[in-house]
Amino acid sequence: MTDSRISATDKRVLIACGLGVAVLVAASQWYFYDAVHRQEERFTYYLATCAYLCGVLAPVVIWLGRRRPIDSGDWKRSLPIHLAASLLLTALGVCTEASIGWLHHASQWSYWAALRHYFTQHTQISIVTYWALLGGFHVYRIYDHARRREVHAAQLEARLREAQLTALRSQLQPHFLFNTLQAATTSVYDDPQGSEEILLSLSELLRISLQVFERQEIPLGEEIDFLNHYAAIQQRRFGDRLRVDFQIPEECRACALPALLLQPLIENAIRYGVGLRKEADVVTVRASLNQDLLHIDIRNLTSILDDSLDRLISRGVGLANTIARLQHLYGPQKSFVIRNVLPQGVAVSLSVPARVLPFHSTELEIYEHSGANHR
Repeated sequence: MTDSRISATDKRVLIACGLGVAVLVAASQWYFYDAVHRQEERFTYYLATCAYLCGVLAPVVIWLGRRRPIDSGDWKRSLPIHLAASLLLTALGVCTEASIGWLHHASQWSYWAALRHYFTQHTQISIVTYWALLGGFHVYRIYDHARRREVHAAQLEARLREAQLTALRSQLQPHFLFNTLQAATTSVYDDPQGSEEILLSLSELLRISLQVFERQEIPLGEEIDFLNHYAAIQQRRFGDRLRVDFQIPEECRACALPALLLQPLIENAIRYGVGLRKEADVVTVRASLNQDLLHIDIRNLTSILDDSLDRLISRGVGLANTIARLQHLYGPQKSFVIRNVLPQGVAVSLSVPARVLPFHSTELEIYEHSGANHR
């Protein structure tokens, strides 16, 4: 609390010093202007007038503007108050000026003559100054309210987006688990040892997925570590008919990507490629950096795209989930394209803003954990 009081005191001192400098500069400019025209008064006159404008008039106008703003809801009550305040403060300021001027010209003017002179010369200026300050305060007030509404709307939008992303991640987890378990059970009777290895890899995948599901984004390197284990399960299932090739440059591995974004895309490449056709297939995952974008391309060599993107999205959870997550996180900064490639195959290309996240490979930890299970 002591630190808060000290900082608040320092802030007040800075404001007071700033006002003092403003008063001194304004008074000096006014004095030299009159001196050039040989109409200068005592310098104290200019100091007192500027001190009144900066130190009395401005704070009072701001205080009244806050207490009685002129808006559509209460302007009929606020306007007369400001009219009265402008006249009262103008009278106070002109009387102060007249008193100082009379002291300087006491041998030439009576006090009433000085008062009449300053009222005829400076009344309009003081009233205009009051309403100019009030107008400036209301412009700032409108701007401040608009900025607060924008911040509030952005906070609400961020909370909504977070809730939607959480729902999407929760939807993806059982989908991923079901499909991976299905891959393991298909070889239980034909290859018991292979099924055991698949289940061991699956336990690692589940452990990693529980960790990364707590984060919206992870480094691409962690995503690839995860996909290596998923690819091992699928390669064990399809044998020599399937090869998954990761081409990830080192400079891309620290770039941010939504957690487990690529797994449904690789799953689709396998499912609609080697999963439906007898010929062997290669699924390739490439990453590259171009300016401020991270580009990822996933393609196979055997499947054929025979429908529109909208109909493909409506068929299942994986593709729709992927596009929705990209849209929520990156909006118009993302791109997502699915297309046929020649002579045969389907490619999915996506781009997201390139941002660096701390990357720590989980491969060693996973290997040690698997070794402990085997022992």
